[in-house]
Amino acid sequence: MNSNIALENRRARLKRMLAPQSAVFIGGASLIPAIENCRARGFQGRIYVVNPRRSDLAGISCVPDIASLPDVPEVAFIAVPKENVVGVVGELSAIGVAGAICNSAGFSEMRGGEQSQRDLVAAAGEMPIIGPNCPGVANFADRSVFMMDHFGEHDQNGSVALISNGGSYLSDLGSSDRSLPVAYSVGLGNQAMITAADVLDVVLDDERIRAVNIYFESIRNSAALSAAALRAARKGIPVIAIKGGRTTAGQRATQSHTASLAGDDTVASALFRRLGFVQVGTHTEALETLKMLVHAPKVKGRRTAYATSSGTYAVLGSDIAEANGLDLQPPSAGAAKEIEKHLPPYVHAANPLDIVSSAEDEKRTLDIYRAFLSDDLDVAVNIMCYPPEGGWDPTTWDINTTVFAQAARERGLPAAFVNTMPEMLSRSVRERMIANGLAPLQGLEDGLRAVSNAIRSSELAEIVARKSDEEILLPLNSVNVTSSIALDEASAKAELANVGIPVPRSVVVKTSQSTSLEGLVFPVVVKALSADLSHKSELGAVVLRLGTPEEAWQAVRSIAARLKESAEKIAVSDYLVEEMVKDGVGELLVGIRRIDGIGLALTIGMGGTEAELLRDTATVLLPASRATIAETLRGLRLFQLIDGWRGRTKGDVEAAVDTIQKFAQFAISNGDCFVEAEINPLIVRPLGQGAVAVDAVMRLAR
Repeated sequence: MNSNIALENRRARLKRMLAPQSAVFIGGASLIPAIENCRARGFQGRIYVVNPRRSDLAGISCVPDIASLPDVPEVAFIAVPKENVVGVVGELSAIGVAGAICNSAGFSEMRGGEQSQRDLVAAAGEMPIIGPNCPGVANFADRSVFMMDHFGEHDQNGSVALISNGGSYLSDLGSSDRSLPVAYSVGLGNQAMITAADVLDVVLDDERIRAVNIYFESIRNSAALSAAALRAARKGIPVIAIKGGRTTAGQRATQSHTASLAGDDTVASALFRRLGFVQVGTHTEALETLKMLVHAPKVKGRRTAYATSSGTYAVLGSDIAEANGLDLQPPSAGAAKEIEKHLPPYVHAANPLDIVSSAEDEKRTLDIYRAFLSDDLDVAVNIMCYPPEGGWDPTTWDINTTVFAQAARERGLPAAFVNTMPEMLSRSVRERMIANGLAPLQGLEDGLRAVSNAIRSSELAEIVARKSDEEILLPLNSVNVTSSIALDEASAKAELANVGIPVPRSVVVKTSQSTSLEGLVFPVVVKALSADLSHKSELGAVVLRLGTPEEAWQAVRSIAARLKESAEKIAVSDYLVEEMVKDGVGELLVGIRRIDGIGLALTIGMGGTEAELLRDTATVLLPASRATIAETLRGLRLFQLIDGWRGRTKGDVEAAVDTIQKFAQFAISNGDCFVEAEINPLIVRPLGQGAVAVDAVMRLAR
């Protein structure tokens, strides 16, 4: 089958799985909660149960096997022992079931389970499988819930899609009492066939969806994810991403600094930025951000009006707000004059604005808020803590939030109420706020971050809107390199020189003094050559500033003797004698490495031996335009050091960008063979003099 036709077929079948007309549950007594939950959530389709040893489950008559089903169900929920899964999947595929949800575990998440998962995929054929080892799938909006347990009660007015590797994440967000309108809750499990990208692509067809949240533990197919992200961006649907599971990349790729300076979590962040996803750090931050996105109009700027009834939260909250990029400018002179007409003489107009003394007077409070919001603003935020039910009379709080919402509506401003404590905001209060156009956020820090994240979402949307499709989409990356070859420095530099990257003139010699050095311009540097020497200076395998051939040869012999003691297991027979770059303005680190499931990641940072200490780096994914590379370089905190800061010599920044662009193209053009390469340092010379790669390491696939 043509690959495009196969993808469309899978997509169509996945849509049927999410809103089926019939379902079959296959397994034993553990299915009873899932069946009961399915019916309790209002599923109106036909339900069958397959079990060879029971007459009924959860009040539904069982059939002994798949062949005995009266018709072909659209979705199957599988919870049978691991050893039976492959056979069951094969039978379901053979009769034409649209798709299966595999709750059964014991596959690639377990040591030795990889082959069983491959067998599972083979048995499925064209039938898509969500899982294995997944909690299930819920489409609350269409009352199609196939979950192993309770994942919340939601009506048909949901507008948020939750997609997650893990079931607990879905359970926590779905079962929380925080007014999150969930439409879809999809547990991916092992992603043997169906990935986050596949589900995102399908839920974007649902016009009810206004925001998506994806919890990643692994990213399987960045090309498909980028295509789905492009659709989300063009449709104006924000995606909130959270990444769990950080790896010690440095242990896997010890030949370079790049791996340690740009771990897989950094690369995931670069991917999210490229795709326009807003990355958050915790599940509660994700939850509150989703609420801000769906319960308030789009926030298009950072100018924030901050009102509170507490001096404590005026101070604490403004610290958090400004740390998260909210712009709390003081009221203009005109607004301040109007505000002070309604304030007692001992309270002054400010931002944050303390309105505690006026909160009981509805008209006065409304006049204050109208004046406070009269400036050019982008968002209005009200910070208080509602009393617990049965505590103080909430009338003052109700008046305050109602008139605040009214004043914001009159100005056309997106508005949020942030309850300083997450648990003390009743459902009835939240529903009133939502009806008034006020997003009810819970928890001071999560709430203010949610406002900032909503702004960030708009900013990213604007950035993505200016980019072409090609600047967002990523190429297919299915290579999982299991074996690679490390090149020594001379060989790595030869590869770079072949694509036009400047490297110093050099000669490769052995300890015997038989090679002429007369063609070199002194001073020179001598380095031991071995692919196993990743940190030569620490082993005494580098000697700098050698002024004569005799000094160079002496350095060769000294290094050889030193390595026999410090690195006796590393065989070194060749030495690089290389001209030194004497007019460098500054040094850069430039590294590229392949990340399974994502592709090529380019890291740019301030370089040299202090690279790890400075940790001033930025990472983007390839392919990247020249403009993106230049923007990334100029975004480094210490970039000004190579750009003429305080009278320093201005470096040849354009030449450095050219070099990085050639380096990126080298990695791309080598395709599946490329694993990792690094230039450290890339010496930036004075304006007009270029940039030179004076050290390099490289690994290519066997």
